[in-house]
Amino acid sequence: MYLAPLLLGLGLVVVGLALATNHRGITQRTVDTYLNPAHADPSLLRTFNRLGFEHPGMDSLRYAPLQRRLVRIWGGFLSVFGLALLAAGLVLLVRT
Repeated sequence: MYLAPLLLGLGLVVVGLALATNHRGITQRTVDTYLNPAHADPSLLRTFNRLGFEHPGMDSLRYAPLQRRLVRIWGGFLSVFGLALLAAGLVLLVRT
């Protein structure tokens, strides 16, 4: 029962640090694949195409440096939250 917060906290710390430090370009890959509207739902893109105008976020390449910076900042927040969860799990484990 007390192992779940420890493992979750450890996982959040690892993922948060990977995003915050841009380990092996993971931040750029995240921005290019998950935040790029060109990878959106195909039916949504067909709907915009049928209506005759572009998806509102298709100029995402212009905002890519800002998005990478924000992903790195949120990676830091994720890492801090994971550390707090890890500390709470350790307190629960030691208290019992």
